[in-house]
Amino acid sequence: MTTNNDPNQKIGIISKLKSVKHIEIILAVALLAVFLLGYFIYGQIKGGTTVKTAETAEEMGDEVAEIISQIEGVGRCEILITYDGSESYQIAYDEETVTTVTTDSDDNSERVVENSTTTSKPVIVTIDGKQQPLIISTTPAKIDGIVVVAEGGDDINVKIKIIDAICALLSVDGSKIKVYKMK
Repeated sequence: MTTNNDPNQKIGIISKLKSVKHIEIILAVALLAVFLLGYFIYGQIKGGTTVKTAETAEEMGDEVAEIISQIEGVGRCEILITYDGSESYQIAYDEETVTTVTTDSDDNSERVVENSTTTSKPVIVTIDGKQQPLIISTTPAKIDGIVVVAEGGDDINVKIKIIDAICALLSVDGSKIKVYKMK
């Protein structure tokens, strides 16, 4: 196996790249594409594990109930999650500042007046044929309370396991979780 470490060959490649028209723009667009791809992939994968996100509060309760019902002693269960408000979005804005300078002079003095006007509008992107604002980040709604009704809800050890599991899954304080026996 041979490797070619000729420095003249590397310089030739760099000079060929520099001769391409608008190479800076092409590289910037490629870098932006890689950044956006990484941003969207990171939103779906964290720590090497696929993150499953529920679309609605009802789906969230169903997903958590599915997991909790797998714990020994729980049996069939239903979960209701209440939220304080709704999720909020931080939207990207494009700002434009226009500055006008006017001078007013009379016999004895000169006056300069500078006015600046800033306008901002949301950055609009097209996703799946629909135009929508570019969302920078999403803050989920704060969980207000969780009620679990389970077949094994009268056993104190099962209650502890349910509360512990929900605390781990949803990062919520255990005092916001109530567990009851299903009739």
